[in-house]
Amino acid sequence: MANMEEEQVNPILLEFLDTDSFEEKYKILVATPTMDFDNLLIDNMASSIDVVIEDGDIESRLQDLKVCVRTRAKYETTRFRR
Repeated sequence: MANMEEEQVNPILLEFLDTDSFEEKYKILVATPTMDFDNLLIDNMASSIDVVIEDGDIESRLQDLKVCVRTRAKYETTRFRR
Protein backbone atom coordinates (compact mmCIF):
# COMPACT_ATOMS: atom_id res chain seq x y z
CA MET A 1 0.00 0.00 0.00
CA ALA A 2 1.33 3.44 -0.96
CA ASN A 3 2.44 5.85 1.70
CA MET A 4 -0.04 8.72 2.14
CA GLU A 5 2.78 11.26 1.74
CA GLU A 6 3.70 9.80 -1.67
CA GLU A 7 0.13 10.25 -2.91
CA GLN A 8 -0.01 13.96 -2.15
CA VAL A 9 0.77 16.31 -5.00
CA ASN A 10 3.20 19.08 -4.25
CA PRO A 11 1.24 22.35 -3.75
CA ILE A 12 3.98 24.30 -5.55
CA LEU A 13 3.54 22.03 -8.56
CA LEU A 14 -0.23 22.48 -8.48
CA GLU A 15 0.13 26.25 -8.39
CA PHE A 16 2.64 26.09 -11.27
CA LEU A 17 0.32 23.90 -13.35
CA ASP A 18 -2.72 26.06 -12.62
CA THR A 19 -1.21 29.27 -13.97
CA ASP A 20 -2.01 30.28 -17.52
CA SER A 21 1.03 32.40 -18.30
CA PHE A 22 4.75 31.80 -18.25
CA GLU A 23 5.18 35.13 -16.47
CA GLU A 24 3.12 33.76 -13.57
CA LYS A 25 5.05 30.48 -13.64
CA TYR A 26 8.29 32.46 -13.42
CA LYS A 27 6.97 34.42 -10.43
CA ILE A 28 6.22 31.14 -8.66
CA LEU A 29 9.75 29.88 -9.32
CA VAL A 30 11.30 33.08 -8.00
CA ALA A 31 9.04 33.33 -4.94
CA THR A 32 9.57 29.75 -3.80
CA PRO A 33 12.62 29.12 -1.60
CA THR A 34 15.27 26.94 -3.26
CA MET A 35 15.11 24.49 -0.35
CA ASP A 36 11.49 23.66 -1.30
CA PHE A 37 12.62 22.20 -4.64
CA ASP A 38 13.81 18.69 -5.32
CA ASN A 39 14.72 16.85 -8.51
CA LEU A 40 11.26 15.34 -8.93
CA LEU A 41 9.54 18.72 -8.64
CA ILE A 42 11.91 20.29 -11.16
CA ASP A 43 11.40 17.34 -13.53
CA ASN A 44 7.62 17.59 -13.24
CA MET A 45 7.60 21.35 -13.81
CA ALA A 46 9.93 20.99 -16.80
CA SER A 47 7.83 18.18 -18.24
CA SER A 48 4.68 20.29 -17.95
CA ILE A 49 6.22 22.89 -20.28
CA ASP A 50 7.86 20.34 -22.60
CA VAL A 51 11.48 20.93 -21.66
CA VAL A 52 14.18 18.70 -20.21
CA ILE A 53 16.48 20.02 -17.50
CA GLU A 54 19.88 18.33 -17.46
CA ASP A 55 21.11 16.54 -14.35
CA GLY A 56 23.07 18.51 -11.80
CA ASP A 57 22.64 20.10 -8.41
CA ILE A 58 19.27 21.56 -7.44
CA GLU A 59 20.42 25.18 -7.70
CA SER A 60 21.73 24.85 -11.26
CA ARG A 61 18.73 22.81 -12.39
CA LEU A 62 16.37 25.39 -10.89
CA GLN A 63 18.29 28.19 -12.60
CA ASP A 64 18.00 26.36 -15.94
CA LEU A 65 14.26 25.97 -15.43
CA LYS A 66 13.92 29.67 -14.62
CA VAL A 67 15.79 30.55 -17.83
CA CYS A 68 13.45 28.33 -19.88
CA VAL A 69 10.32 29.79 -18.30
CA ARG A 70 11.62 33.37 -18.58
CA THR A 71 12.40 32.83 -22.27
CA ARG A 72 8.93 31.47 -22.89
CA ALA A 73 7.43 34.41 -21.00
CA LYS A 74 9.32 36.82 -23.25
CA TYR A 75 7.95 35.21 -26.40
CA GLU A 76 4.50 34.80 -24.89
CA THR A 77 4.12 38.56 -24.52
CA THR A 78 5.51 39.41 -27.96
CA ARG A 79 3.41 36.76 -29.64
CA PHE A 80 0.19 38.63 -28.86
CA ARG A 81 1.43 41.99 -30.12
CA ARG A 82 0.94 42.93 -33.76
